[in-house]
Amino acid sequence: MVDLRKIGMTAALLASPLAAFAHHGSSGQFDTNTTIELSGEITRIRLVNPHAYVYFDSEHENGEVVNMRCELQSGSLLKRRGWTTEMFEIGTSIAIVGSPDRTDSTTCYMREITFESGLVAARNSTFDDDGNIQAEQRQTTRDDGTPNIDGNWALVREAGARPGGGGSEIVLTEAGTAAVEGATSDENPRFQCEATNIVLDWWFDQMVNTISQGDDQIEMTYGFMDLTRTIYLDGTEIPDDFQPTRAGFSTGEWNGDTLVVTTTGFDEGWINAPLGDRQGPGGARPADAEDRPARPERGRGGPPSPVKNSLELVVTERFTLNDEGTVLTRAYTFEDPLYLAEPIDGSDAVTLTSDVYEPYDCDDLTEERSE
Repeated sequence: MVDLRKIGMTAALLASPLAAFAHHGSSGQFDTNTTIELSGEITRIRLVNPHAYVYFDSEHENGEVVNMRCELQSGSLLKRRGWTTEMFEIGTSIAIVGSPDRTDSTTCYMREITFESGLVAARNSTFDDDGNIQAEQRQTTRDDGTPNIDGNWALVREAGARPGGGGSEIVLTEAGTAAVEGATSDENPRFQCEATNIVLDWWFDQMVNTISQGDDQIEMTYGFMDLTRTIYLDGTEIPDDFQPTRAGFSTGEWNGDTLVVTTTGFDEGWINAPLGDRQGPGGARPADAEDRPARPERGRGGPPSPVKNSLELVVTERFTLNDEGTVLTRAYTFEDPLYLAEPIDGSDAVTLTSDVYEPYDCDDLTEERSE
């Protein structure tokens, strides 16, 4: 059995997919942008309507024992789904991941519960007659009607297919051409354990990404190079003293079922990082190359040509979820008036996964033999 009694209460970002919030006014009473972890010994269970509660004594870090309560779904709904009072044996230990009440520090909203036996159940879990959790259908819509994109996502690459979603032809300005002249793989951020950009890194190497979706903001943690983004949905504007970063500063809004994200505030980096000392087939061309023969279709014989971005880069992303809530598609556009003569458009898609997110912990050994 797991001993959960002295874990205490901590605030933490989620690193695993959890069920979406149930259909009630959780966003009003609870701070759904904050995730907390609680643990302790069960003192009481009330499977009542409109909401059930589990009560437990939690020992905080200062040694104080506080009787907490966490809200579950309605007692009637829980009973229909196989939940029983016997599951909450008084004196046994539980651990809960949820959201805090906005005004009552002793109350929380349960999203996931771990029982002393090690059984982990989500808010919407259904139990069979033997007490086993049945496979549950993913809730595709949140309380506020927006698509549920919370969870873990990764690229599923079909056999023989190119990675990612590709993009339109790249046409560089004179400054953009000069910026990549003589570029070599030594300048590739990946070979220095650094992120490349918010588009490429989302699907690169098929790593697992995590999205934690709140009412006012969305947190994205990339499995590749641990790139992190905050998408502000509440009208927050980029600060005047914002220092450019690889992730930039993102604002978003829901346009129907489409999440439209605009990101600025990038540092100077790469749209296509150099992978060698030459341009690959079907690469970028300068804006004055209109009279030259048309470039060949992109082949598989070499890497794409390097393309840099300036501080003026703007990336627009449009995220849409399929009807089953299992595939998240993104259409994106790069616009950089300094380095790009034309916008770059493309798309990609990631699939919901039960695989856990793991920190990248980059340790590049490419040069180990030469050293």
